[in-house]
Amino acid sequence: MAVMMREILATKLDTLRYEPTAKRLRVSVGSHLVADTEDGQLVWEPKRLVPAYAVAEQNISAELISTGHHEPDSGTPPILDPRNPFTQHTTPGEVYDVVVGDKTLPSAAFRSDDPDLSGHILLDFGSFDWLEENEPIVSHPHDPFHRIDILRSSRHVRIELEGRLLAESSTPVLLFETLLPVRFYLPRADVTSELQPNDTVSYCAYKGRASYFSLPDVRADVAWTYPEPLREAEPVRDHICFFDERVDVIVDGRRRDRPTTPWSH
Repeated sequence: MAVMMREILATKLDTLRYEPTAKRLRVSVGSHLVADTEDGQLVWEPKRLVPAYAVAEQNISAELISTGHHEPDSGTPPILDPRNPFTQHTTPGEVYDVVVGDKTLPSAAFRSDDPDLSGHILLDFGSFDWLEENEPIVSHPHDPFHRIDILRSSRHVRIELEGRLLAESSTPVLLFETLLPVRFYLPRADVTSELQPNDTVSYCAYKGRASYFSLPDVRADVAWTYPEPLREAEPVRDHICFFDERVDVIVDGRRRDRPTTPWSH
């Protein structure tokens, strides 16, 4: 019997996973170098959807100060997405503060007890500046098993909320991302509702910095845009994407089911 690939991936979510990387990694805080290594690993702690980088301990130039051994908490949520803090470890190991210049970064490093990760230290992505080769990265390390595909389309897309038309387009750009619902990015000229920019901002490792919009009578975020996307996401520049989870998306006359994702509420 055939098995869907996403089901195979889901069965491994509760395990500690790793993958060596051939990329040169440079980690810094401002002008202070923390690590420079060609011996890095991508590590997914149990229940985590996105990886952290573990760098060779011998290539770390910052001081590591142990704050004690960590045991996993039985109350950990069933799935940890990028919004969950690095300090929410789901495997046993040693926690360290990282001293960089005159700064101490609390609990920003972690040594797993697993022997396959011996000699490597996980670093909190958000506490440092990162380069893969000479390219800066944002949000989290790139996952070699995760990708985006962006395709121009002639599908007719209509966006509604409680029967009210928000946008309608026959020239959408479709963004396909591993394990996420297809997203429909529409030209700004095809948005008929009055969208109001708000203060919400998010970062994607593959698309860059997103800005969000609300409706005058809806306080929650309903849509977003990438005004300055990363190279891979250039085709969606200045397009508007609505949350499929929060509005009704009608494609070629067929209303799509609202997906269940971390952004459903």
